[in-house]
Amino acid sequence: MDQNRSGNGGGGDEQTEGSSGAGDQNEELGQDDPRNISHQDEEHSAAARGAEVELSPEERNEVKSAAPHGGEIEDTPEWPAEESEQDEARGEDGEGDSGERQRESSSRVSVSEEAAPRPEPPSGVSDDEYKWHTYKVYPSGRPDAVEFIDLYKSFGRADILRGLNMGLPEGMVSMIIGPSGTGKSVCIKHMVGLLYPDKGDCLVHGQSVPNMPDDDLFDMRKKFGLLFQDGALFGSMNLFDNVAFPLRQHTEMGEDEVEDVVMRRLNEVGLGSALTKMPNELSGGMRKRAGFARALVLEPDIVLFDEPDSGLDPVRTALLGELILEIHRDMMDEAKEKQKEHLPTFCVITHDIMSARRVADYINVLWKGRIVEAGPAEDMLNSENPFIRQFLSGESQGPLTMD
Repeated sequence: MDQNRSGNGGGGDEQTEGSSGAGDQNEELGQDDPRNISHQDEEHSAAARGAEVELSPEERNEVKSAAPHGGEIEDTPEWPAEESEQDEARGEDGEGDSGERQRESSSRVSVSEEAAPRPEPPSGVSDDEYKWHTYKVYPSGRPDAVEFIDLYKSFGRADILRGLNMGLPEGMVSMIIGPSGTGKSVCIKHMVGLLYPDKGDCLVHGQSVPNMPDDDLFDMRKKFGLLFQDGALFGSMNLFDNVAFPLRQHTEMGEDEVEDVVMRRLNEVGLGSALTKMPNELSGGMRKRAGFARALVLEPDIVLFDEPDSGLDPVRTALLGELILEIHRDMMDEAKEKQKEHLPTFCVITHDIMSARRVADYINVLWKGRIVEAGPAEDMLNSENPFIRQFLSGESQGPLTMD
């Protein structure tokens, strides 16, 4: 025993001295005081040393006066028992786990982001009326050739477009689909400056259409080709003269050049042998294709189709859809070869679901004057939105009713 004590050297004396000091302090404390650990074994002593100490009001004032800048004393928060046990278990693994926990906590905070605020409903309309509008826009990866920015348009008491935000990506076949009377055709008239918004803006290749001077507006319209619902052919002109009309009106081409362009476009739509026929001699499908040929003769950057499938049987509707895709591919190849500033953009207005499935690269779903959701066709056709699922499947049960 003596040998062990001498082996410990001065350390034993320091330990004895420290223990003596602790004993004197414990004598001054009552037996029930949690700071008195003289009567506890080693395990309980360790717990007591880490225990919280409740100070009397006099003692709190003394510590407060000694705190820097007169700081307040905060009580230690009470953690749930389960978390305390987990923290104690992690503590046994050392400081490495503690550092990892801090990094995890920091990571959780950094990835937390607030959701974008939901747009307010139009004035005088409850938010419940727009509860199916999620306003989700899935990225197309391309700039917008045409963009509507918070656009409003009314006719008398009829509010048609009520804060429309919508884009048509460049170089794609986009579709605007939705129930009848929801403002799809009104969108086209805003793009070409036939209508002006009551509020908001419409941009074509970044330029505001409503704010254009007349001369710039007339030049901008040459960027567009438009296929109307019924073809809109001049009844007093034969097929050739109908298709040649834009070239004779807006260019200085000679008749030989005009004939080359017209015949090229008529052959593309399968009407090369019907030059001399009058509009009343053409079937509905032929008038549609003739209107398509006329829309292409000025080599527009943007081609608009206002319900091209209206009045056509399912087979001819499918054939027209294939023709739209084929012409778009040819124009894309030509634009890339000539390194044009803008790629050809097609916009099809329709409520025919099969056409949307066959033709669309990008779909905007319009209802009550606003976009419900918009994005690449694959995303929209697989949308979980109840309204979109009902509309694209043609079901009678769902948010859309006869009202």
